[in-house]
Amino acid sequence: MNKNNLLLEIGTEEIPASFIPPALKYLESSIRGRLEKNFLSLDSIKVFGTPRRLAVSVNGLADRQPDREEIQVGPPAKVAFAKDGSPTRAAEGFAKKHGVDVADLSVKDTERGPYAVLRKIVSGRDTSELLKTILPEIITSIPFPKTMRWEASGLRFARPIRWIVALYGQDPVPFSMAGVESGRQSRGHRFMAPGQIELKNADCDAYLSTLRKAHVIPDPDERQKMVLDAAERAAGVEKGRILPDQRLLELNTYLTEFPSAVCGSFDRSFLELPKEVLITAMREHQKYFAVVDDKGNLLPNFIAVNNTLSPRVELVREGHERVIRARLSDAAFFFREDKKRPLEAFVPELSGVVFHEKLGSLLDKTKRVRTLAGHLAERLAPDQFDVVRRAAFLCKADLLTEMVGEFPTLQGTMGRVYALVSGESPETARAIEEHYLPVRSGGDLPATAAGAICSIADKIDTICGTFTIGFRPSGTADPYGLRRLSLGILSILESRSWSLSLTELTRQALGLIYDIRSEAEDGLVEEIIGFFQRRFVFDLIARGFRQDIIEAAIRAGFENPLDCLYRIKALSAVRKRGEFESLSLAFKRVMNILKDYEGGEVSPELMEADEEKRLYNAAVSLKQTMNSLLGAEKGESAGEAVDEAAYEKAFVQLLTIRPHVDNFFDNVLVMAEDERVRNNRRALLWQISRLFLRIGDLSAIVVNE
Repeated sequence: MNKNNLLLEIGTEEIPASFIPPALKYLESSIRGRLEKNFLSLDSIKVFGTPRRLAVSVNGLADRQPDREEIQVGPPAKVAFAKDGSPTRAAEGFAKKHGVDVADLSVKDTERGPYAVLRKIVSGRDTSELLKTILPEIITSIPFPKTMRWEASGLRFARPIRWIVALYGQDPVPFSMAGVESGRQSRGHRFMAPGQIELKNADCDAYLSTLRKAHVIPDPDERQKMVLDAAERAAGVEKGRILPDQRLLELNTYLTEFPSAVCGSFDRSFLELPKEVLITAMREHQKYFAVVDDKGNLLPNFIAVNNTLSPRVELVREGHERVIRARLSDAAFFFREDKKRPLEAFVPELSGVVFHEKLGSLLDKTKRVRTLAGHLAERLAPDQFDVVRRAAFLCKADLLTEMVGEFPTLQGTMGRVYALVSGESPETARAIEEHYLPVRSGGDLPATAAGAICSIADKIDTICGTFTIGFRPSGTADPYGLRRLSLGILSILESRSWSLSLTELTRQALGLIYDIRSEAEDGLVEEIIGFFQRRFVFDLIARGFRQDIIEAAIRAGFENPLDCLYRIKALSAVRKRGEFESLSLAFKRVMNILKDYEGGEVSPELMEADEEKRLYNAAVSLKQTMNSLLGAEKGESAGEAVDEAAYEKAFVQLLTIRPHVDNFFDNVLVMAEDERVRNNRRALLWQISRLFLRIGDLSAIVVNE
């Protein structure tokens, strides 16, 4: 079997930069999956992308499918053949349906028993023929956040398709879509090499080399290095370096096909603005890099990345400088105007901004967050109560400032800046900024207790409010970002080792939103806690924890996420111990006998056998030991978290009761005829099961792997 290379390039009008990386990721996985589904082997795949093209190169693609055996299953053997082995009408019908003689049938043992089968050798098809169908299907299946139609066929794509290169070896793969015929004609840079380029074959190195000569760098990694090197060289002219910004670097990479960089400057007086304002003004609107000195201080310079090599660099620089001068002048005006009023003066105006028509204004939300934050401060950080209450009162005020209106990503940051300008304490200002954290999954968490408390209060109010008005995340849809908010709360609790009842917190948040009947509230609380639990599970699985161990711990309670996490970590550690399997079996024996039993009190005077007396004494002693390690059992909303080391020690103590459980089952009839004795023995086992369940439901854990 021979091998050839495959090259597919989809040429388009400029695709938004944010669309390209996920499209390339999909393109790689999709083409691999479809080729494998068609039994076509390959050596490697590479994907390339610029604003005007998405491309994939497959190296070492087999030129045809291998011949393969297919088995068609017919009727059961006892139906297809008589006792003497002669074929029945069922066998003859099956053979006729597939155009073969009944003698070609055989019998195969399956999971359902012996069946008549037909074994057929299917000849492999040529790869070039299969690609005529595979490639158009891949192109039309690429997902984009937004698509458009531009011609009569109705095909939707991120931007209009202008050319398609489809080569297998030296030959084109012919197909047509959106009025464009595939072939070997690519195109160079729109301005520096606008003509067509003929590709002789599908060789990847030749493709990259040919386009490079036409001022196109298809490889994003190579292009990103060009952006970084050019930007650093330009900054070096002013004895500076670019402020590291990976997201901005990636954005400029996917905005260009052949990047170059120029260093511009602005009036030094603008450096009086907060550095966050300067950096954001350069980054958000113009995609410019900020420039800093060797101490990290901002310089009055910026780096603009261009998509062309201009012979008139000074003219390009002047153009960029005119634009940034206007942006910074606006920012300076906004800053001056905002500072004329203390931050507190903006708070009453929040009443005119609707948070949601069913949840009131931003001022209503601020009042709820302030009350919740106060409750949390009393519980988690009493010494921060005043700071928390003040920060929660001011935390949304900067949304009404001119600066945040122009640069929304500065919300929180400008709250901190304006709080300090208004004479608020540094602790209050820091908490205002941190209450938005984390802004994304895995993002920075609040560094202060006050900021963390305000963050939790703000997020739980949004979650509960959104659930209250009937909006829940479904599938991939989560317009209010509730999954991110819930994971943010869980991450904060873990990072600060805060023991907190989610049920109590949720009830408090719901109670502030509106008066609801207890029955409705109970259902809503349960739904919201279930939502938190799912995020908790997904996150821990992504972090490498076993699903069965997570399930075991959650069955023992998810009321306190930190406590549940500690039990998961402890179970993960003790599962590796040799004694774990025997303890798990003992627990399962206990639970099997307790089906449909709801618990009861143990009466020692009803005990008859020595084995049950010894088991009872061991259980009493074990309960005392576990209480000393884990604390006495508390109500649903008040339990404190215990570290995983204590849980590991408690597990070791559980081992001591296993021999007593085994002796009990071996020598005592649990389901005795005397109802009082029977119930007393089940009550004893139920009490023992509660000791196990303080750590987790061991029956959920797989032990025989």
